[in-house]
Amino acid sequence: MAAPTNQDIASAFQLLGDLLAIDGADRHRILAYHRGAARVRATSESVAAMASAGRAVELAGIGTTLQAKMVELVDTGQIAALQTLTGRLPAGLADIAHLEGIGPKRARAIYDALGISSLDALVAAAADGSLSTVAGIGPKLVAAVTERAAAGTMAAEKPRMLASQARTLAEELVAGLGTVPGTDRIVIAGSLRRGRETIGDIDLIASTTDPGPLLTAFAELPAVASVVVHGALVCAVMTQTGMRAELRTASPEHFGNLLQHATGSAAHNIRLREAAVKRGASISELAITEADGSTVSFAEEDDFYRHLGLPVIPPELREDVGELSGQIPTLVEVADIRGDLHMHTDWSDGRATLGQMVAAAEARGYAYIAITDHSHGLAMVGGLTPERVKRQWDAIDEANAKTALTILKGVELEILSDGRLDFDDELLAGFDVVVASIHSGFQQSPERITQRLLAAIENPHVDIMGHPTGRRIGRRPPLEFDIDHVFERAAATGTLLEINGQAERQDLSDQLARRALGMGCRLVVSSDAHVPEGLMAIERAVTIARRAGAEAKHIANVVTDWSQRPEAAGTA
Repeated sequence: MAAPTNQDIASAFQLLGDLLAIDGADRHRILAYHRGAARVRATSESVAAMASAGRAVELAGIGTTLQAKMVELVDTGQIAALQTLTGRLPAGLADIAHLEGIGPKRARAIYDALGISSLDALVAAAADGSLSTVAGIGPKLVAAVTERAAAGTMAAEKPRMLASQARTLAEELVAGLGTVPGTDRIVIAGSLRRGRETIGDIDLIASTTDPGPLLTAFAELPAVASVVVHGALVCAVMTQTGMRAELRTASPEHFGNLLQHATGSAAHNIRLREAAVKRGASISELAITEADGSTVSFAEEDDFYRHLGLPVIPPELREDVGELSGQIPTLVEVADIRGDLHMHTDWSDGRATLGQMVAAAEARGYAYIAITDHSHGLAMVGGLTPERVKRQWDAIDEANAKTALTILKGVELEILSDGRLDFDDELLAGFDVVVASIHSGFQQSPERITQRLLAAIENPHVDIMGHPTGRRIGRRPPLEFDIDHVFERAAATGTLLEINGQAERQDLSDQLARRALGMGCRLVVSSDAHVPEGLMAIERAVTIARRAGAEAKHIANVVTDWSQRPEAAGTA
């Protein structure tokens, strides 16, 4: 019996957690399996082998109970607890529970009332009217099921890997190859290099004079579950995470051509071929063939673009967004960012102290940070009451006396479901930075969501609109609201729109950030960190800003002194 892959183990844990949720089990038990599934998916080494050796507990979030379940799956091909659950609750209930607006409790109610345990049966119940007879299922939800069925989007989508996870895996693959004789360099290409928010597969490009040993080493990496293709110049594998990875090789003199080809989107590369045809040339993976039949290749990618009479186009812009026909902006860099204005501590739902977050910010060389713990409207995460706010201000004053960077007094202010802000204006006036966000009432109408966002934007004490669309990639779709109206008022009031770098948020998206810039809005890039290492998420936020075409002048937290930031919309 073949050992289960990481994807096999993760899927089993995910289903176990889903069915436990439907069964009404303890929340912490459910979270343990869901977090375990996420950890296993993100691990490149064979977790089955680690579990058999008693080493799975070395992974964060994996305890002895989950390790024992892994060993059970390795030894018997199943997990008894999961078998017991699926004997009482059909596995198809998990698909129903994952639908927006349903969740575990409603999935169980539907099953108990109608015996429905599949998406097809759910659609049929919506069509014949029986679904509306279930307590808690209103006409809006029935209509949503019908609309999704008509659009062909009922089946649960399998999300691509988040970019941060894919990058970690890609970097581990590159590092695992070490130094192979004859190999100059190995570079991450494809959609990961372009900075896409989710990744379907990993593309690696190597410059080598002897591809054989390198490709063999790649096929034998511990992260590899199986080999798909092993040729003279390419090797493709399925990794333990369930993601396909491909290593393509080129001799040093052709490396620039292949790297460009493997990085650009299909649409970008088509535009390049069209540009080449206009001058009588053609483009292949490894060379440009001129009108006279001569070929030219490049060791460096930049020379490829220059040869075609084009500016060097940053990878993030190679998406056919007009990059071949316009002026290429000088994109913002991570080094331009002088502070982070959205992070949490253990005063609310952070898992580190104020001092630990300050130390991490100092290590990054920041000039300032804002501590933005939640307001008390988000009680489930220990949001701050006005009294605790003032105690935190005292703690920040003490911490400011011990550090060279400036610690700003901030808050992530809840925009309540009824449209009110969580704190009154008198208290808000005492903060240095106010980030206003929506964390509830996601099912409200687009008109109501728009009103809530505008209420925050029009408040003179609100500085930043936090993760404006509220999406969680693969888990919750973006809020529906009048985007143009909201962006228009943000530009007029000078309210900053956040690009939140959290892997599951990436909110604003690059498309909406580009749209906001076009309407005169200014942006802020943030980590929304809850632990010290979480500060790195600002790098993802910068990538999104770059994909939107943002220059440093468009990003508010490039200033060295936050108190001197421009207040007017569109100023630099």
